[in-house]
Amino acid sequence: WSPSRRRDADDACVDLKNCPGHGREGDSEVSLYSAAEPLCWAPAFPLGLAVSSRRARFWLGAGLALVAALVLIVAACDSRGPATASLSGLVDSAGRRIQLSGDVQRVVSLAPSGTEILFAIGAGDLVVGVDDFSNYPSEAEAIENIGSLTPDIERLVALAPDLVVAAFITSPDDIEQLSEAGISVWVADSNDVRGVADAIRGLGAAIGRTNEAEQVARDLEAQIDSIVDTVSRASSRPRVFHELDASDPSKPFTVGPGSFVDDLLTLAGGENVFGDSPTPYLQVGLEEVLARNPEAIVLGDAPFGTTVESVRSRIGWEVIGAVQSDWMLEVSSELGDKMARPGPRIGDALEAVARFLHPDLFE
Repeated sequence: WSPSRRRDADDACVDLKNCPGHGREGDSEVSLYSAAEPLCWAPAFPLGLAVSSRRARFWLGAGLALVAALVLIVAACDSRGPATASLSGLVDSAGRRIQLSGDVQRVVSLAPSGTEILFAIGAGDLVVGVDDFSNYPSEAEAIENIGSLTPDIERLVALAPDLVVAAFITSPDDIEQLSEAGISVWVADSNDVRGVADAIRGLGAAIGRTNEAEQVARDLEAQIDSIVDTVSRASSRPRVFHELDASDPSKPFTVGPGSFVDDLLTLAGGENVFGDSPTPYLQVGLEEVLARNPEAIVLGDAPFGTTVESVRSRIGWEVIGAVQSDWMLEVSSELGDKMARPGPRIGDALEAVARFLHPDLFE
């Protein structure tokens, strides 16, 4: 992990030298849990890219937001999967066996997706602290904030939580500090859209809300299945370019295979034009975009000021099919949160993108 900074004209810099995702494979002292399995993490951060505080607030708040998405790709772990019962306790989304003792009465969430899951399964009354980007539901905004990428561990410990809900982006160092303080940590996250339902089930089991979580998970799965079934009737799959960041319009950042957004585009009935790339997140040149000639463009950076009109005015972009046909989607801040957070609203995000790509199927 290397330090990376960028200064926007109107924003403060964010120092990323302590970005999470720096794990130590084989470190058995990750947490205090009995029979804890080592965390398996790997960075996939494009060197030289940093992000302003304003952009970080949107994308980091989204869990897989721009910085979050570009900072972290979780390495494949054979044990990773939904929370399951075991002789040693439960297994969280990071494949760690967790032994929980007693009822969970106080919870701190370190990710917006975790916060949304907690409220969706009726456990919002247990939440005593959240990360700075937890803005949904509205009740979450009244809860004490304890930081974002680098949470205030001292303040967090002072809240005396029975459980801290983390995500793949949470630093293993922070998890270790909490473990040393005697606080249990549960990772609730997913690398793909369908896996969100299992993350919901797992967290529900961890806090004793199994039935409520099962209902939310089943509703989400039914919503996803319905959308996928609908778009399966499409006669074609439009080629889509998803723009993450065009601070330099001649070299925008986009998504490749293995990313959360790539999976969402596929389920929504689209074909990611950079779906054959070697990395989940990449910076591309104008020539590459022109060569792939997307039929549709999703502007994930619209909350930062990118507009359809600004894309039309980019030099060289006027020959792209999506620009000529005006088939472009400006993602709102609310939709951006839904798209980037592995939480219960991911089904709504999937439907919004599917409607954009196949409007005739949703009439």
